[in-house]
Amino acid sequence: MKLRFYSILCLLLLLQGVVPSAAQTFGDGWEVKTVTEGVTYYHFFGQDEVSGSPQQVFAIDLDLSNPRYALRFSHSNPSETTSDVFLRNRAVVAMNACYEASSTVIKVDGWLWSCMPYNTVFETPVPNWKSEAAVYTDGGRDVRISFDGKGLDIAARRAFYASCTEANIFSSAPMLVDDFDPIGERFADSTLTQEALLQLEYEDPVRHQGVRHPRSAVAKTADNHLILIVVDGRRPGLSEGMSARELTRFLVRYFHPQYALNMDGGGSSTLCVRGEGDAQTHVVNYPTNNKLYDHAGERKVNSHFYIAELPAALSEPALPPRLGVREEVLSDWNKSSGLDCPYDLSPKPQTPAPKGYEAVFISHYGRHGSRYAYTSKAYSILLDMLREGAPADNLTPKGQSLLTQMEAFWEKAQYQVGDLTPLGWAQHQGIAETMVHSFPSAFGKGSRVDACSSPSVRAIISMSSCCAAISREAPRASVYAHQGMLDVQATRPNSGSNPFRYQGPDALMPYAESSPAFFYRRFPGYKDVLARLFKDPSAALGKRDAYDVFFNLYMLVAGMNSIPEEERLSELDGLLTPEEFATLWETDGYERFREYLYYCTPCSSIIDDMVAKADERLSKGERGADLRFGHDHVVMALLMITDLEGFGYHPPSQDDLVYWFQTFRSPMAANIQMVFYKPRCGRAGEPLVKVLLNGEEARLGNLTPVQGPYYEWSDVRAYLKDRTALFVNY
Repeated sequence: MKLRFYSILCLLLLLQGVVPSAAQTFGDGWEVKTVTEGVTYYHFFGQDEVSGSPQQVFAIDLDLSNPRYALRFSHSNPSETTSDVFLRNRAVVAMNACYEASSTVIKVDGWLWSCMPYNTVFETPVPNWKSEAAVYTDGGRDVRISFDGKGLDIAARRAFYASCTEANIFSSAPMLVDDFDPIGERFADSTLTQEALLQLEYEDPVRHQGVRHPRSAVAKTADNHLILIVVDGRRPGLSEGMSARELTRFLVRYFHPQYALNMDGGGSSTLCVRGEGDAQTHVVNYPTNNKLYDHAGERKVNSHFYIAELPAALSEPALPPRLGVREEVLSDWNKSSGLDCPYDLSPKPQTPAPKGYEAVFISHYGRHGSRYAYTSKAYSILLDMLREGAPADNLTPKGQSLLTQMEAFWEKAQYQVGDLTPLGWAQHQGIAETMVHSFPSAFGKGSRVDACSSPSVRAIISMSSCCAAISREAPRASVYAHQGMLDVQATRPNSGSNPFRYQGPDALMPYAESSPAFFYRRFPGYKDVLARLFKDPSAALGKRDAYDVFFNLYMLVAGMNSIPEEERLSELDGLLTPEEFATLWETDGYERFREYLYYCTPCSSIIDDMVAKADERLSKGERGADLRFGHDHVVMALLMITDLEGFGYHPPSQDDLVYWFQTFRSPMAANIQMVFYKPRCGRAGEPLVKVLLNGEEARLGNLTPVQGPYYEWSDVRAYLKDRTALFVNY
């Protein structure tokens, strides 16, 4: 009888153009496929013994011990379809998540978007029932499902979730399995008939969970496997849907979870699986929002789960860590200054070019030179605190002396925020001179130098300084500088006004800890610093956030190296010990990493610009240089995109990030140069390229050079294409 019924179902699907694909079966009605290593796809189609009805069930099993994958939460405003989230993130799997935001807790990457703003949905015995439990994740492989709302009233639940430190929270209901206890079987009154249930308000939890609907749920097993499951419904004779009780029993029978939580269902239930279902959207089930039996009936919702596949390059380091970097920074105040570290113009050793080769062309990206602080808060936040402390008799002698200095400093500095300093001009003069003298064959007669800049004045003046020096040192070269919207992709592509901005998958933030949390954990003695200026540090802070104060205080102290010596605030000397300054360098670096990682997608256009212009130069046999001028965040993004000197690796712990990611690698006037070489006198041979980071020969991830620091251009081009493909939806 069961076989006959299954044959009838197949015939009905065949008439509608829907045929289950052939695959290995796992019991009657089951097919099982490996999507990718550690991710298994299950599809049940037939008469289900648990519910006693025809069902279509789609499930994913993710092995959470596999380091190549991460469970991510997505919040969308406005709402998106599940396939939109799936495609945008190039996910392995995506599934709808929470109920409407007005009833749930939605926290993603530390941002609390929604926290049960309504007291009740309806006057029922289970008020605000849609947030009785939650799924938590660190954004990686640490996933837990917990019945945290159990026994709490609405106010207590809201307070609990609002105070949770977890970076990612999706709440829902009902809890189906709690530590192997199938409590979902008991959520709705089992004695009520279907007719009695349908007499209740639609949103009454007893009706909502007691009748059959399409369902979505998430579960976790004792052996650390995550289950995402969607049950189709509202398809008489094909897929009837399940009640919460039936879904609980189904999960227990086939997947044996330790914990399971029902998520939003009905027309929202949607599952996308890479390589399965619809050829365009990868939707595998048959969402009901369009009332048709196809894959196109998705509903837009504002929260989703998705499984992201970490690029292999991010799973294993291409280069070893820079061991001893903490000691290195501790002993060097300039390196402790991080992004405000002045450029080192001292000569750097250069490996001779392979025999018969000469430099013909340089492709460059450079940061502007030394400047005053880019934000007035770096100066004003401490000044305001000192001004408030003086009439309250809250200043120490050092605080009073610093206030006097800062008042005089501020009179002029308030009009110089972001301006290039004389040192910044000199840095680019020196870089240009070194470039011409190191590679004279690229700057001879007939050579062409093309320079472009971001619209930032300090970047434009830095470009002017560099071009003036090249014109002086290489008088036979033609030099042209320009700035305009058509240069944005090569200079500051992350600009919000960029109409050509690249799009890509959401950046995978590997660490859930927020920058403020990192600061408070790593620098618990921050009040000791304030006590050198204020008698009562807590009163001096007032309602200010200490993280914000020290973020700007660090910029103030670090930036003193960039301004003229006669303008520097001598009373800042001794405010921070070397150990404290090094700790602030590390906390600032963590903030910069969390900010700059998201620039890898737009800044990939600079790599494409470099490749295209290099190919054009080489094909024409044209000598010279292409120069681009912009900002530190772009330099850091380029280092991550190219994995230059191992910058692209994200270690498992954020505390180890400093061994690969160092902000002093992007000092004032930082620059990346790709120096191209060709055989002399038109001889045969592949073009070669070496990469310089701030004048030092550097390594491109795991790419193998042909000799010393020299790579074949064809290898570099292919390598760069693969790297940008990690960040861009071409």
